[in-house]
Amino acid sequence: MTSGLAGDAVAESSTDSAKQRAIEFAEGIAASAGDLLDITVVVVAEEPEGITIGFEGVDAHLLVGRSGRTLDALQYIASNVVNRRSGSRERVHIVFDADGYRARRERTLKDLASELAAQVVSTGQEAVLDPLSPLERRIVHNSLKDIPGVRTYSEGEEPERYIIISPA
Repeated sequence: MTSGLAGDAVAESSTDSAKQRAIEFAEGIAASAGDLLDITVVVVAEEPEGITIGFEGVDAHLLVGRSGRTLDALQYIASNVVNRRSGSRERVHIVFDADGYRARRERTLKDLASELAAQVVSTGQEAVLDPLSPLERRIVHNSLKDIPGVRTYSEGEEPERYIIISPA
């Protein structure tokens, strides 16, 4: 990538380098699984500020864990390792997916949020969701931000932080 400013080129290089380290981290997970798991690593999406890396294969679903917790843990470790080694203040957002879990979960959360928002509008009573990860809370907040008659906010402490959908 070319840039008119030397600082921009360094930042882009640092971000690209961090993304490459994230891919290598995921490939290390797949290699460590060796003959035990049939999984491969693919880059699902790449944006200026982050990367989504997918695990595919017959055994990819095993990396999801209960409610995505194994996937979240691997993603958390990768993010910490990659961003600490980047030497830059700018953080690269890393998302791990396995067997299309993130897309399925996003659809489920959006559908649930929509149903609960309709209930809140019709009854005038708040709806409280079970605790969600930060990524999942962001999905719910964003899916309801433009819905008239409702507002969302989070309460509680991690890992028990949850969303309340209330009448506006």
